[in-house]
Amino acid sequence: MKTFYHCLIMWIPFGLLFSLAGLGLEALEGNKIRTSEYMGIRDFGILYLFFIGSFAFMLYPISFLPLTFILSKFIKSLLFKVIIFTFFGGLIGAFTFEIIYVSYIKEYSLSMISSIIIFGIAGLLYALAEYSFKRNIKFA
Repeated sequence: MKTFYHCLIMWIPFGLLFSLAGLGLEALEGNKIRTSEYMGIRDFGILYLFFIGSFAFMLYPISFLPLTFILSKFIKSLLFKVIIFTFFGGLIGAFTFEIIYVSYIKEYSLSMISSIIIFGIAGLLYALAEYSFKRNIKFA
C-alpha cells in the first residue's frame, strides 16, 4: 500500500517536470517555426501550458506510473533508477517531438536531440524527486 501511495504522489512532480520540459522544448524548437498553420506558445499563450500539462497528466499512468511501481518494488539502487528514469524521459522527449513537430522537422531544421536532452533532464530530476520523497515522506 505504501508503494501505491508513493506512486500517486509522484504524479505531481511528474506533471510539473514534464510540463516544464514541454515548455522548454517549445521555447527552443517551437520558436523556430514561422508559419501561420503552426499553433504554439505565441498563439495560445498561457493556454499552451494547460495543453502541455494535460498531456503530461495523461501520459503518467501509461508511462511512469508502472515504471515507478516496478522500480520501487524491485530496484533499490539510486544509480539504476536514475539511469532508467533518464532513459525513459528521453524516450518520451523523442515521442513528444515526433507528435508536435513531425511536419516541420526538415523545413525548419528542428533538432530532436534537444527534446531528448530536455526530457532526459526531466527524467533525471524525477528520479531524484522520487528518491527524496521515498526517503523523507513516511506513509501509513
